[in-house]
Amino acid sequence: MEALSALAGMVGWVVHPLAAMALAFWGSVIFSRRGRMWQPVALAAGLIVLLAVLGASWVVHPAAGMLLGFFGSRAFHQWQRRWPGLLAGLIAGLFFMALGAGWLVFPLFVMGIVWVSTAGWTAQSGRAVEEAQAAPQALPEQGGGLPVGGFSGGWADRVEARAARREARRQAKRLRRMEREAEVSAPPPAPAPAPSLAAFTRDERLPGEARAQLAALDLRTREALTHLEALGQQGSEAAYLARAVRDEYAPTAVQAYLKLPPTLANSQPLEGGKTGRDLLREQLDLLLNAVQDILGTALRSGGQELLTHQRFLEEKFRKPQRGDLEV
Repeated sequence: MEALSALAGMVGWVVHPLAAMALAFWGSVIFSRRGRMWQPVALAAGLIVLLAVLGASWVVHPAAGMLLGFFGSRAFHQWQRRWPGLLAGLIAGLFFMALGAGWLVFPLFVMGIVWVSTAGWTAQSGRAVEEAQAAPQALPEQGGGLPVGGFSGGWADRVEARAARREARRQAKRLRRMEREAEVSAPPPAPAPAPSLAAFTRDERLPGEARAQLAALDLRTREALTHLEALGQQGSEAAYLARAVRDEYAPTAVQAYLKLPPTLANSQPLEGGKTGRDLLREQLDLLLNAVQDILGTALRSGGQELLTHQRFLEEKFRKPQRGDLEV
């Protein structure tokens, strides 16, 4: 018996540093994500109660003060998700009061009245908010070791924030790379087609005689192409020239004229005393003469066939004259 008493006296001082470590563990539990669950809170409170019974009775007072901070930070905002841990903390407070922290009853009573008048009446709205918001999942806790201090929750938040920033940067880089690839692979836009001769005939920026010449060019080139196609000569040099006059030569001359200042195009000489209006008229006259030659070629090609058929009919059906009879 005396030996047991001596042994208890020799190791009695150990409960005080163990109580300090248990107090640190208590704070790390209730002020982190683990404070939502009743198992970690009950474990930490059990260590405090055990060491207080073994001789470190002072530990219940700082533990009770931390418990007040726990209730103040967790019991009045979205407490529906934390009620298991809060209930375990309330039971732990009863044990602390039984072990000497009787003063805890007064602040707990006041906080209970405030909770009933505020958080208790807003439980339904808090539940709706909880359903609308997805609670973030906590990172898995470290398997071994004894955490000290309340830094685990903040560390986990920082890790999640860094991971989110890295993912956002990767997504931005991937998007920029896809945009560059799309720009490289996209074909260049096709050049806008030049206006047709019919469109130029309605352009009021052109002189009246130029629009009349363009209307004649439009009519004659269409006529020439139609005749050449009927003769099976749509690939001939004459057909190529008619298309070039219609699609390239005449539009180029008109566009060059339209680039001149409108106030000087009809009055300011450009070369040899000729204004832009004079030069446009001469160029369109040259094109009209060229198209007239194409029509003449088409006429001769079609006329040759007609003349051949005429000779055939004359030889076959012409009646002989008296002078042509031979005795």
